[in-house]
Amino acid sequence: MTMAEPSAYAIATLLTDLIGRKVSVAQSPAAEETKNKQMFGIYQVVSSLAPIVLKADLVLLVSMAGVLVGLPDSAVKERLAAPSLDELIRDAMHELLNILSTVVSVEGRAIFIKMVPNAAYVDGPAGVVLKKPSRRSFFSVEVEGYQGGHLSIFSSLAPTVVG
Repeated sequence: MTMAEPSAYAIATLLTDLIGRKVSVAQSPAAEETKNKQMFGIYQVVSSLAPIVLKADLVLLVSMAGVLVGLPDSAVKERLAAPSLDELIRDAMHELLNILSTVVSVEGRAIFIKMVPNAAYVDGPAGVVLKKPSRRSFFSVEVEGYQGGHLSIFSSLAPTVVG
């Protein structure tokens, strides 16, 4: 039996409509190892309370956040080079991750819980799913005129109970 996965088409359509630039998304068989900084979005499926973790290259999220707030690619690159992200970009990234809640789950509606900058901060049931997911979906994402990157979605088939 093949398990349903989040759709590359649904992700591309959602992001293209949201940021107003063409976003191309292709499913990959596995995540490419990278030394790029990552950002993690933690979600919970409403009906089952099952956790979902979205892992994305920071450069990808900052690029899309920059487009969302009207920054050119050069300004996005400057912000990426800064020691920390400014509030405008962090808020836009948070909003992007919140809106992605509509496409991260095939089991039902998911709610965005929080955004964390390091896998060490993915805790509780979401931490278990990140370490031992039942389902993994990997995507390569290109943003027209901006930097792209990789996005991965990790989930379980049923709620993970800790403790």
